[in-house]
Amino acid sequence: MITDETQFLFAAFVGLSGILLILLVYLICRKAFENRQRRKIEHFKTIMNDKMLHSVLTGEFLRSLQADTKVKKLALEELLSHYAEILEGMEEKNNLNKLAESRLTAYYRKNLSSFRWSSRMNALFHIEAFQMDGLKEDIISMLNRRRITKEEQIRVLTILAQLQSAEVFDLLTGKYRDLSYLEYRNILSRLNSDGFVQFVLGYHSCQPELKFAIMDLTGLRKELNFLNFAETIFSVSSGEERVRVLKAIVSIGHVRKLEQYLHLFQSGNWEERMLAARLAGVLKVEKTLPDLVQLLQDSSWWVRSQAGQSITMFPQGKKVLEGVMSDSDDSFARDMAWEWINKGVYQT
Repeated sequence: MITDETQFLFAAFVGLSGILLILLVYLICRKAFENRQRRKIEHFKTIMNDKMLHSVLTGEFLRSLQADTKVKKLALEELLSHYAEILEGMEEKNNLNKLAESRLTAYYRKNLSSFRWSSRMNALFHIEAFQMDGLKEDIISMLNRRRITKEEQIRVLTILAQLQSAEVFDLLTGKYRDLSYLEYRNILSRLNSDGFVQFVLGYHSCQPELKFAIMDLTGLRKELNFLNFAETIFSVSSGEERVRVLKAIVSIGHVRKLEQYLHLFQSGNWEERMLAARLAGVLKVEKTLPDLVQLLQDSSWWVRSQAGQSITMFPQGKKVLEGVMSDSDDSFARDMAWEWINKGVYQT
């Protein structure tokens, strides 16, 4: 019995050792292959660099700058990625994108059809980085595949937005109505003014999460031509949407009639009171100072803090806060006035 067990353990040990040895040999060979490939890539990058830089700066694509092997494609890809990150001139960026189109389109088209998820995602990543408009139809066709991951869908939609594709609005308000607010926002942030206006005009047909993204980006864009849109939505909105619209209006920094917002100082929603205080600081209308002083006594610390900050944005803000410290019976108001006086952030 002992002999049989010993033989079994010995056989198991030998078998396991053999497997580990094979695995070790595989890893050594793979590492050697990767090192050899890396040396080749760096070699071709050295050869290609000056030619590629000449093409990017002048728009003249040299015939000797070819990527006819996988290693050369990888070398060119790395060089293009490097310069895509550091170039700032529009002409140079356009030249870089055209160079990528002319040398790597077939390579990425093939990878988009790969069975390997990593190959498809890598192709999508570089298509986005190089803004390769020539592959737009190939990218759109990916959305019709039965097996496509959520990551691929988001990346495809992001690329289409970056390429200012007219299909983005229909896709986001139709087939892709279940994305998160952050996913919508990331996609919409790639649109230019014309593309974004399409979502502003179609706002009422959008789902809530998409509406939130539209309104947040309206505020980030700070464009006065969106003020009428934001104020119109504010007049008929409620809840979360109303707060986000108000944030956008505050970010734009203008209102048509201040009287429409004065009631927010007494709102039952602390976020609305806070945003009303922020708006008063942005507009610097003196008749809102009494309301701001009153908000220094608010039950919410965020509202009190914003009221104090907004008061400091007025030329006479320091005197107002000093008056609160000396005259107010409310300890919250005195503490907040003291805090903002000692931050020393007054307008002159």
